[in-house]
Amino acid sequence: MSTTQDFYNWINERHAIYQRRIRGDQPPWTEDEILSKYKFTNPFRENDKVTIWMRNNWTKPHHNRSYEEMIFNCCLFRMIGTIEFADHHGWVTDWDPVFTKEVIKMRLSKGLRTFTGAYIITNQGLKAPKAEVVVDYFLTPIWEASETLAKIAIDTNSLQKVHHAMGKYKGWGGGGFMSYEVVTDLYYTPVLDKAKDNFSWANAGPGAKRGLNRINERPLNKSMNQTQANKEMFDIWKMADLYIGNHVPLDKVDMRTIEHSLCEWDKYERVRLGQGKPRSVYTPRMFSSVSKGAVE
Repeated sequence: MSTTQDFYNWINERHAIYQRRIRGDQPPWTEDEILSKYKFTNPFRENDKVTIWMRNNWTKPHHNRSYEEMIFNCCLFRMIGTIEFADHHGWVTDWDPVFTKEVIKMRLSKGLRTFTGAYIITNQGLKAPKAEVVVDYFLTPIWEASETLAKIAIDTNSLQKVHHAMGKYKGWGGGGFMSYEVVTDLYYTPVLDKAKDNFSWANAGPGAKRGLNRINERPLNKSMNQTQANKEMFDIWKMADLYIGNHVPLDKVDMRTIEHSLCEWDKYERVRLGQGKPRSVYTPRMFSSVSKGAVE
């Protein structure tokens, strides 16, 4: 049986691991055998290494740029997904798709890290090289729609509304994973930093839904729509003050934290209950300056 308290216990211990690491403690940073052996991301997405780099080197230095520019550059960063590519390519003020394709192709031809391995960017049935699909079919339409998306952000001040609008474009719809990544990034920029729904809405992915099914004692793959998932995630969020440890910043536990952590906790429960194992084994690494985040 998996309970809401079990879920929050996972958040508490995983964040404690992060704190011990940045404090400079020597590993192991936990007595939990599963957390010691397998890789689980931080409960707070803002403490992810790539997100920290993005915030400090991509969005913050350009915080005074137009909303249109900020939206597009967040899309560009997440569609490729690596620090190495972003550092090579640079921020876009005037979209040149030919240049971007050349950078991608050159890096791939030299075996340089280009696309992220954290998630998979498919061609979605398009028969063309990946560089052309990503640039011509996924990114160029977003550049052309950036003014529309910026207006929606201004008019609605809503993560959900911008996410819904982005999801209409190829490469950004489906389950809404990619557009969800971008609106979460935009929450930490002037575009959506005052969003009215960060404590009431999240886009539940498959892992989060499995986590909800565990807590509610349903078959793991039982389907649910986003309305039901949001209601159940919100109910869990309302219990945070009962279960969150004193070392975890309660005011930073929003709906994104709940959704993201449900997915990671589901992986943990699979191991604990003998239902499977995560893909990645954890290799402890000492703190580096790029790893220090905003949620400590």
